[in-house]
Formats: sequence, C-alpha cells, structure tokens
Amino acid sequence: IYSNILQIITPIFDDILDQISDHPIFSNQSHNHQLPIAIQLAIFLNHAGHYGNAISPEYVAQWAGVSVGSVINCTNHVMVAILDQHDTFMQFP
Repeated sequence: IYSNILQIITPIFDDILDQISDHPIFSNQSHNHQLPIAIQLAIFLNHAGHYGNAISPEYVAQWAGVSVGSVINCTNHVMVAILDQHDTFMQFP
C-alpha cells in the first residue's frame, strides 16, 4: 500500500510519522476524536501524491472511507505539522 498508493516507502512513512506525531495540531479538547495520525498522514500522502481527477477530496474520501470534510481536515493538519518542521525535512547539501 505504501509504495503503490501513497508513493512512499514504509521507512520514510514511519520517519515522517515520528517527526509530526507530537505536533499540537493533532490534539484537541473536543469529544470528537481525530483520526489516528498515521491515517491522517496516509490520507494526506494519497491526496498530495496524485493529480487530475484522483486528487479530488471526493476520490480520496471514497478511498479512505471517510467524509470529504475529514480529507480536508487531515490534509490541513498534516500540512501544518510538516510546514512547522520545514527546517528538519528540507536540508540543502
């Protein structure tokens, strides 16, 4: 699933997950729990890793078995967490 659908190998997925898991965007004080961070990352990678019709939130929602709103929320959460780690993820040789 990782390399074919998410366009990433398992060790890299795990490294990204480790880097973003402690970000405060993944915690809330609501009675409505968020999806597990690994699922949010998978939704983000599927959404970001495709183009054309496959990038629509509706397609990703159908693939992940969640609502379109959840796809948008997951994509936004992961993007915020990754952007906050910009200097960790992006390094020039």
